[in-house]
Amino acid sequence: MIGLCDANNFYVSCQRSFDSSLDGRAVVVLSNNDGCIIARSNEAKALGIKMGTPYFQLQELRQEHGITVFSSNYTLYGDMSSRIMSILGRFVEEVEVYSIDEAFLNLEGYESVAPNLADYARTIRQWTRISVSIGIAPTKTLCKLANYYAKRQQEHNGVLLLDTPDKITSVLADFDVGELWGVGSRYAGLLRRNGIRTAAQLRDAPDDWIAQHMTVNGLRLAYELRGMPCRMLETEPKAKKSICSAPSFGQLVPDLDTITQALTTHIGRAAEKLRKQHSAAGTITVFLHTNRFKISPNGQPAKQYYNSRTLDLPHPTASTSELVTYALALLKSIFAFGYAYQKVGVMLTGLVPTDHRQSGVFTNGPDERLVKLSGVIDKLNYRHGRDRVRLAGAGYDPSWHHKRQFMSPRYTTQWKEILRVK
Repeated sequence: MIGLCDANNFYVSCQRSFDSSLDGRAVVVLSNNDGCIIARSNEAKALGIKMGTPYFQLQELRQEHGITVFSSNYTLYGDMSSRIMSILGRFVEEVEVYSIDEAFLNLEGYESVAPNLADYARTIRQWTRISVSIGIAPTKTLCKLANYYAKRQQEHNGVLLLDTPDKITSVLADFDVGELWGVGSRYAGLLRRNGIRTAAQLRDAPDDWIAQHMTVNGLRLAYELRGMPCRMLETEPKAKKSICSAPSFGQLVPDLDTITQALTTHIGRAAEKLRKQHSAAGTITVFLHTNRFKISPNGQPAKQYYNSRTLDLPHPTASTSELVTYALALLKSIFAFGYAYQKVGVMLTGLVPTDHRQSGVFTNGPDERLVKLSGVIDKLNYRHGRDRVRLAGAGYDPSWHHKRQFMSPRYTTQWKEILRVK
């Protein structure tokens, strides 16, 4: 049996765990630059607030119902996620961290710990501090379905165990095929046109038809719905195939110097992630664009500009200074004067392990001194704080950083912001 532990309204729950006055109130969390809503409490959902709604459209509703708004506090959310995953590791030996608020648990052999697995899951819920829902089933896909109902139907008390064919069939019979894990809008339309509207109908469809219309991935999905595991637990984190850093500016930026500082900072972030997973990048892409929603003073859409350029590096590298050299050259080639830009970003692709780099015909590879220097900088910043040591090109101009006007304290990672009890 496999369990899926999923935190309920995770970003909102993190805020509530340190401020009990938020319980029972409508709370929303905004994206970078306080742009759109990315998390809602149940009370906010009851008001009809949708995911992705721009914040400026919420003003009247906020005043009418007293909605509490928070900027994204990813430092807090990331640390709270690590704590929850650590707690899960105390109860279950094999844990696959699927996302910041989800984890799969291998519950095989734990049936004897409690009267049943559902009771054991409820014991785990008591220790997480944040409200979670746990779905238990023979496969990952069925775990997703069990968690879906455990979160939405109060009679399950946050835990749903699908351990018999009858329970599984009753759940599949009412589940919309478009809500299945791995079924997108295109496949959902295809299935409905062929009379397959529920998960039970997809489970019972002929294998040949599924393989012909949905390839081998669709066939695996059907097998999982039948209780045959096709997606194994992956307890070791996978290395990313690409790394991107591109937060929007807090205000529109027209000049090349400020954009250069922002790009240098973004590359530092991306290169740090690159070194953390022991990879090197073989290709770099820089992109730049304006705000497509901006309206000019005469009421017409403002003039727009978007451009990007990609470069295959002479050799894969994880050195920040090397990556900055190539990125700035790309930026200068795509920058156009006369526009107010909203975002500059960098994407690193063609990732290879640092110990599997192949030398080129005209080069022996990256300068190992620069790679070691970047590693030393990472250690210093880890000990003394982010950006304590950085390239001079990153500058000290805070004007381009994204807006966070509703920022909450970082209760668990900053001594000055630790919760005080009187």
